[in-house]
Amino acid sequence: MLPVSRHSIFLLLGLWYGLAPASELPPGVKAFSFDTPRNFGYVIGDLIRHEVRVEAGVGQEIDAASLPKEGWINRWLMLRRAEVRSEGKRQVLTLEYQTFYSPLEVKNLAIPGFELKLAGSDGHLAVPAWTFTTAPIRELSVLRAEGQPPMRPDAVPAPVPAFGPAAASAGFGLAALGALAWWAYLGPWLPFGMRGRYFAEACRELRGLRGQEDTQEALHRGFACLHQAFNRTLGEPLFIEGLDEFFLGRPAYDALRNEIQDFFRASYEVFFGEGAPVPPFDLARMEALARSCLLAERRRP
Repeated sequence: MLPVSRHSIFLLLGLWYGLAPASELPPGVKAFSFDTPRNFGYVIGDLIRHEVRVEAGVGQEIDAASLPKEGWINRWLMLRRAEVRSEGKRQVLTLEYQTFYSPLEVKNLAIPGFELKLAGSDGHLAVPAWTFTTAPIRELSVLRAEGQPPMRPDAVPAPVPAFGPAAASAGFGLAALGALAWWAYLGPWLPFGMRGRYFAEACRELRGLRGQEDTQEALHRGFACLHQAFNRTLGEPLFIEGLDEFFLGRPAYDALRNEIQDFFRASYEVFFGEGAPVPPFDLARMEALARSCLLAERRRP
């Protein structure tokens, strides 16, 4: 009598399921097969794909509720995918398993079976358990035998060039320092930013007046804070009569001569005239003038 291998037995079982007589199938099911790959030579991390093919009557689709759930089946086996597709009159259920078993020696494992239910039928299709063999990736120890070298150690990984990332980090650092220095220059936070202190304070006060109507009280506060900045810049009270001398000693403001003169004329009307600034000078125009004076203040020597 010829010996029969285990692999041949599983092939015969698969063939038997594929050619199972109609009398052993639920009513309406014409054909049923369970296709599996080889059942040997698997190691940790390998994928195992099964296909279940069912040919049934109209309206007898595979019930999705009877499919095995994706995820961990046990501590070493995961079902990564369970999908149903149609191939003509047949429905094909594709199952993709992944094994995470790390044996110390060749070992038999089994993927558990399950039952499929068909819509519109009380019968069930039994998908059997499937046994396969798994092996260790390498032996736990390698004995030094006479004439045979020991197992070589893992290769040392190639060094990663560090100049590029280091240069990029240095560049980003310098850019950040430059941005921080410019920000400090724009605001009176460092000693060299003291040149922008007076009009910076005026800008902050005028920003606080945003959204208010140009009432007499709001205009008074706006004109007052901007006058204070001019007075502190000159070191003494500045009046419209002293503007020519102011521009002569501070040429950085000369480009703003017309706007500053309009500001002083409007201020005189608000505080000592009829109360309506002529020419018109609202809070928004005052804030714009304060920002321009702030830049001029920082540019001057």
